[in-house]
Amino acid sequence: MLRLVAYAPDGVRRFPVHRSELIIGSWPECDIYLPYTGVAQKHARLIYDGNVLRIEDLGTRKGLLVSGKKVRESALEVLDEIRLGGVTLLVEDVVPGPEKAPPPLVEEKVVNGPPVITPCRMIEHLNRISEWVLGDAESRTTSEALVNEVLADFGGGAMFLLVGEMEGAALKLVVTTDPSWLASGEPLVAQVLRQREAGRAAGGPVDKAGSFPGELGDAPSWIFYDSFVALDRSYTLVAAFPRFSPDEWSPAASLSALGHLLVLGLVHHVGWYEPILPGHPGQQDLTLDPNLVVGESQAMKQVIEQLRSAVDPPVHVLLSGEPGVGKDLLARSLHLSGPRRHAPFIMTPCGGARPQQIEADLFGAEIPGKGGPVRREGKLVLANGGTLFLDEIEQLPMDLQARLVRFLRSGQVEPAGSNEAHSVEVRLLVGSRAPLDSVVARDLFRVDLAYRLSQLMIEVPPLRDRREDLPLLIQSYINKFCHELGKRIQGITVKAMSALLSYDYPGNLAELETIARQLVYMAPVGRPVDVNLLPERVRNGPLAATSRVDTASDLQLERLVSGTEQVAIREALRRTNGNKSQAARLLGLSRNGLAIKMERYGIKT
Repeated sequence: MLRLVAYAPDGVRRFPVHRSELIIGSWPECDIYLPYTGVAQKHARLIYDGNVLRIEDLGTRKGLLVSGKKVRESALEVLDEIRLGGVTLLVEDVVPGPEKAPPPLVEEKVVNGPPVITPCRMIEHLNRISEWVLGDAESRTTSEALVNEVLADFGGGAMFLLVGEMEGAALKLVVTTDPSWLASGEPLVAQVLRQREAGRAAGGPVDKAGSFPGELGDAPSWIFYDSFVALDRSYTLVAAFPRFSPDEWSPAASLSALGHLLVLGLVHHVGWYEPILPGHPGQQDLTLDPNLVVGESQAMKQVIEQLRSAVDPPVHVLLSGEPGVGKDLLARSLHLSGPRRHAPFIMTPCGGARPQQIEADLFGAEIPGKGGPVRREGKLVLANGGTLFLDEIEQLPMDLQARLVRFLRSGQVEPAGSNEAHSVEVRLLVGSRAPLDSVVARDLFRVDLAYRLSQLMIEVPPLRDRREDLPLLIQSYINKFCHELGKRIQGITVKAMSALLSYDYPGNLAELETIARQLVYMAPVGRPVDVNLLPERVRNGPLAATSRVDTASDLQLERLVSGTEQVAIREALRRTNGNKSQAARLLGLSRNGLAIKMERYGIKT
């Protein structure tokens, strides 16, 4: 028994083909009633004689769009698509299973509220950090997470741990409760140096530790600093708290102890290599790829929770995100976490080649030879029993989309040029640059395939939307390439880190990894990475980086314009600390115009 499955704006509806003639349209008396934009009152007629199903156009002069072709009438087969305005009809002979409910949103913890710190709570924090120091190198808790809890109890703030003398010091650890404060290291150091210089000008000794009223960003803050020597090296801890005032009690001694514990703990957890990356395996039932670094940003925590929910049962998962965000690392992590971990994990792109090459690569091929047919195994067969990651699935040619749908329905792979089918059991994970519904709306992707591949959809955030993770990512990449080269450097200067934290990384993780590799190659041995080693696009700031067009640039005008607009809006919001009225004036827009563009690009303050 045949059925029509209607993918409409308000959901999925199913209509059995139980009569010899059915009228489709937006008129309530029609047999298949579709009250949607673009559907005529009597749009089309279905004729079914028990063997052949046909469709005739009734409501348009241009014809119907059937499987991507304009026709006035046509015979229909199972899996054919018919587009009527904003509705897609699919010919089915079975009823699809129920759709998966989206995973629950992870509740975001408030870290910039009123201060709740007390001497007792501070002792509890120090005790927890000291237990972390005594833990093994495989601790599942990062130093960033521990410090973030301390800052949250202070009502929010920033903490910078520097190694070396204050002038030209390198960053050891950066933790803030607000991403806009990540690049505040240089201004804080400048305030500490001015405070010391004022003490020296007054004829007093230079204090190694102290506190004073200052600024974090544009917010008045209480600033604490402490310089000390540990393991034959000098360190400085600088912390700023906009909402805390030491009127009732001073946490200065506790903060000094916290700095000592952090230095001891970081060396204990990592050992000889620079800079610091605490042990980061083991997300309970989720095994992360060794190259995947997960920070403390809420966006990545939500991705990890969604990934954990997809381990079992083995549903098909769509990983949506910009190029370079690490979709392949997340897919491999999902494979390593499930029962297929000992089976093959195969990756293949769906674009960048002729359709015949993609077909042979995915489904295999068979050609005649002198000694018999020559067979090439496709990636579906090679991944049998394991996981196949199809990247850039939105570029898969339409003909191959139909073949992939047939495989998902039957589990049979038939190589090109062969009549012999093979049974294959494989889990599909797919990557896309954009949600598939937007590609479906442009008639470039089959709606039934989009539904089958999107049993669970995970949106991977770009690097600019997870700035809280940048310090950890930068240090981990530098550490990785120091290991590879056997090269020891003195971390990274405050100015260089500030420039790296202010950059928007249009190439995401792939671009950051390339920059970090270049910095390690060029940095002098025993010296920190300085700002003069950074690429020009990073030194000149985010606007210069995205507005330049050269021989290697992507010349898609719409993408260039939208990318520049997004970067300009984010930079204006950063300069005005999220004040939309001031940001609109900087951009030459009305406040309403700015709000419309922010909604279009999904930018939140």
